[in-house]
Amino acid sequence: MKNFLTIIFISLLFFNPHAVAKKFKDIKGFKKQYLSTPVGKVNRIIQVKKIDGYPVYEGDTSIQVTVNREDAGCDEGNSKNKWCDGKGNRSRQEISLGNMKLKNKEYIYEYAIYFDESYESLEKNANVIIGQMHSGKKPKGCNSCCHFWSIDKKYKGENHYMWNSKAAYSADPVIIGKIEDLKGKWTHIKFHVLWKLDETGRFIIYKNNKKIADLKNIKTLADTCTGGYFKMGIYRWGTIGYWNSDWESLLDQRIYLDSIVFRKPKKEERFN
Repeated sequence: MKNFLTIIFISLLFFNPHAVAKKFKDIKGFKKQYLSTPVGKVNRIIQVKKIDGYPVYEGDTSIQVTVNREDAGCDEGNSKNKWCDGKGNRSRQEISLGNMKLKNKEYIYEYAIYFDESYESLEKNANVIIGQMHSGKKPKGCNSCCHFWSIDKKYKGENHYMWNSKAAYSADPVIIGKIEDLKGKWTHIKFHVLWKLDETGRFIIYKNNKKIADLKNIKTLADTCTGGYFKMGIYRWGTIGYWNSDWESLLDQRIYLDSIVFRKPKKEERFN
C-alpha cells in the first residue's frame, strides 16, 4: 500500500501542470518553455483552435492568455531566495522562453498579438507588460531587470501598446498603436536586435512588416548583463491602487498570441 501511494504521489508531481509549460506548436526557435511564477496559481494559458471560433493568425491554433487579479504565484526556488508576486501589487500569466547568450549576437524575435474585444486597459497607475526580454541573473552585478519590454501604458492621454528599454536609456518609447485601434485584429511585431553592452547596438522594430523604428548606436543590453530570456504573456504590476480602493474592479484581461519565433537573421537581413 505504501509503495502504491508513493507511485501516486510521484505521478502527481510528474503531471503537475505548474512544473513546465505545455509545448505550444505556435512557439518556434526557443528550446524550452516555462510557466513564470506558477506555484500556487491557476494556469490560464491555453491553446485554442480556429475551428472552434477563436482568433488565429496563421495555421490552426493560437495561444489564449487570460490574467486574473488573483494570479499572484511564486517561483520554484528555495525559501531563501524564492520570488513571489505580491498580492495586490502584481499578477501574471507568462511563458518564459529559455535562457540565451546575447552579448555581441544578432537575433530576430517575432510574434503576432490580438487584443480581445473585451480587453480594457488598467487605471490607478497600474502597468501591463505584454512581452519582454528579461535580463539574466549572471554575471555578478547584472541588474535583473529588462533589456526591453512592450507595454500597455497611458501616453499623451490615451493607452498605447509601446516599446521601451532600460538598456537603451536614451531612447524614447516607440508607439506600436493605440490599444483601442489594436483590439479585435491581429498585429504582427518583429524585433531585429544587435545585442551590445556599449553604444554600438541596434534595434529595428516592424509592425505588420513595416519598419516603424530604427534605433542606431544604442546600448541594447542592460549594464553588465550578457544574457536573458524572452517572456510572452500578461504581467501586471503596480495594481496596489485597486487593492487599496476597489479590488473587485480589477478586471480580467485577455489576449491571443501566435507565431512566436526566435531565429538568426538570414544572410540578406544581417546588419552590415
